[in-house]
Amino acid sequence: MITLKIGIDDSGARLDRLLRKSLPLTKLSDIYRLVRTGRIRINGKKTKQDYRLRENDVLEMDIDQSELPKKNTSATEALVNLAGTDFFKRNLNIIFEDEDLIACNKPPNLVVHPGTGHNVHDTLIDIVKSYVLTKKHTHEANEPTLVHRIDRDTSGIVLIAKNKRMLRYLHSHFRDHQIDKKYSAVCHGRPPKKSGVIEVKLAKTLERNSGTKVTVDENGQPSKSHYVVLQSNGRFSTLQVTIGTGRTHQIRVHLAHIGCPVVGDVRYGDKDLDKALFMRRNISRRLYLHAHHISFIHPLDNKRLTLTAPVPDEFSSFLKETEAT
Repeated sequence: MITLKIGIDDSGARLDRLLRKSLPLTKLSDIYRLVRTGRIRINGKKTKQDYRLRENDVLEMDIDQSELPKKNTSATEALVNLAGTDFFKRNLNIIFEDEDLIACNKPPNLVVHPGTGHNVHDTLIDIVKSYVLTKKHTHEANEPTLVHRIDRDTSGIVLIAKNKRMLRYLHSHFRDHQIDKKYSAVCHGRPPKKSGVIEVKLAKTLERNSGTKVTVDENGQPSKSHYVVLQSNGRFSTLQVTIGTGRTHQIRVHLAHIGCPVVGDVRYGDKDLDKALFMRRNISRRLYLHAHHISFIHPLDNKRLTLTAPVPDEFSSFLKETEAT
């Protein structure tokens, strides 16, 4: 239980806004759930998220102390503290680990690495660094480093090197296209063929309000994806996509280019169709793109290592849930 007394600086603020500032690792939906279930109270009483705080109100939060960021702590201390949070437990899913490598199944809506000016430890690489720091009898000489990235909204396998040797090895394999990566996707419509290759040039721009945007452009860089239609009900299709190059937003742009945007893609998708779709209770709101397979030769034993992250349940049930509409 955490108890805070509201001072003059926070008087007049909405409760939910103070909670978002005080609990940076907690999702807004979880904050609302805490308020709704009475785990957040004002003066000992259950309240609503839009309550306007008053000076001397007593805020009670039925959460662990580790959820509150600690002031004046070093970066290392902050990462160690991260390991005690629900955020850490909810988002760390290691599917493979040895002395050189960690592979995680990243959930959707989790950023893989901090951006410019990012000072909250709420990314995948922060979580893995915290895990390594807090392992018993572990003395890592090198800091864990991302080998590659996937988009915030995409789920699935991400590789993290524990040392520079593995990092250099895997970087060279990515450059030489010696790593096999497959994705699962649910898209609007049905591609023109049962299987096919999408091969176009892509250009990247930075837009002020929306960030990085990728477009098909003859002056861009070459890109290649191979898709196979696994199932379709006419309105939606499930695909397996193998990438031949690793351009930013590649699969999302490729599928939108052939008229079959990924379901839930707020940047390249069909916003009107998605809005109507996600109004249904049986359809989870997310980007339906998942990195489910990666395979390469491991340098330690020179044997092929194949890793899989199970396709999320909502992907498997999607066609069944939408076939009657």
